[in-house]
Amino acid sequence: MENNAQTGNETSQIKPREPHIALLMSVCPGLGQMYAGHLARGIALYVALIIISWLAAIAFMYVENRIASILLLSVPFAGALLIALDAFRCARKQPRNYRLARFNRSWAYAGIFLLLLVTANPLMDFFVGKNVVRAFYVTSASMQPTILANDILVINKLAFPKNGDIAMIEYDRQASKSTQLTNVMEDQMIRRIIAGPGDTLEIRSKDVFVNGEKLVEPYAHYSDQMNKIDMSDEMNKFGPKQVPADNYFVLGDNRSFSMDSRVLGFIGKNRIGGKATKVFWSWSLAQNAIQWDRTAKALK
Repeated sequence: MENNAQTGNETSQIKPREPHIALLMSVCPGLGQMYAGHLARGIALYVALIIISWLAAIAFMYVENRIASILLLSVPFAGALLIALDAFRCARKQPRNYRLARFNRSWAYAGIFLLLLVTANPLMDFFVGKNVVRAFYVTSASMQPTILANDILVINKLAFPKNGDIAMIEYDRQASKSTQLTNVMEDQMIRRIIAGPGDTLEIRSKDVFVNGEKLVEPYAHYSDQMNKIDMSDEMNKFGPKQVPADNYFVLGDNRSFSMDSRVLGFIGKNRIGGKATKVFWSWSLAQNAIQWDRTAKALK
């Protein structure tokens, strides 16, 4: 009786690995390898994918060639696909009399998935997004035609923007409410730096002067219609004023529809959150389609 019970117990621990299940479980990279009996391999591939994806994102910010940029964008997706195919192969190579390891349990799969979902991924996104590179979803028309509503931009946190560059500006919630930034999404906005510390700036109608020299601004756009806020005076005249130390003067490219330094005043250096370098992805509401021609487009 004892031998029969033991044999029955051993038989219940034998279960072949199904390649298609390993493939499906790879929706979380590395989990398919865990299912196929290769826990260490799955962990190593997951970590490698995260590192390689972020390195590709950093390279994307600096590479100027558009084709190379698009190839870099595909790195995370290609990596995830290769990991899924590896999981399929690992499961197919296991013998039909595969004996379940201690980690081959439904609760273990769910636990790993939830652990990554609520800890590793958010922590990595927070650390890298705060200090290295992050995405920014544009909701307003303040930077048209350079940047369109529904563009997703890549923000380089490693580079500080200079005059003429496009910057992400960050506000805390209290400051946002006090300045009535009605068009700021999540207390952040995208604007172009026009003048920096020590520069003298003046606006006369549509002309902008920095240190007495008129700027050539092919990116600037004006409309006969004005913003809902009565900003006509601020739109047409400013200064001359000198930009204080550790401050910047910013403008939106869509000059008739932009809340910027003409109303908000100078922007402190501590509020400059990085340089907007490229369009990562763009969606057209009018056409209800992806705007592929804007993918990996460099911002100037």
